[in-house]
Amino acid sequence: MIPSKIYNAVPDATLVCSITLAYFLDRNFPIVTIIPFPASLMGWLVIVAGIGLAVYILAALKSKHTSTDASGVPSEFITHGLYSFSRNPFYLSYVAIATGAAFILGSLAAFAAPVICFAVMHLMIIPLEERNLQKKFGQEYARYKQSVRRWI
Repeated sequence: MIPSKIYNAVPDATLVCSITLAYFLDRNFPIVTIIPFPASLMGWLVIVAGIGLAVYILAALKSKHTSTDASGVPSEFITHGLYSFSRNPFYLSYVAIATGAAFILGSLAAFAAPVICFAVMHLMIIPLEERNLQKKFGQEYARYKQSVRRWI
């Protein structure tokens, strides 16, 4: 098992590394530009929206005095607000930020960032959180999973 401090760093590290990789690929292997300048500047709006979403979700979690760690056990089950549309709005914000960066870079190769970010969150981070929520909240969480999508 991965120690929790390392595991908790995986989402942030994934976001930073996927954007860094996208930049490297864009500069060295751009393949083809699919979003030319100035349309690529719309990526900044996507990044700002993603950051705003992340700040909003962190504030909501902190206001309920529940865990913000990927491997943490939540003390409260939140199903209102953005959690009524997505079970993982925080990780959705990470994918939005990575997508915004890909838009800014503009090349097809840069879109590796949101794909990598989504894959790590979907396959590694979210399953652990769902197991923790299932253990802690049982049937209530099972019903929630049936009524709210994982992403959007």
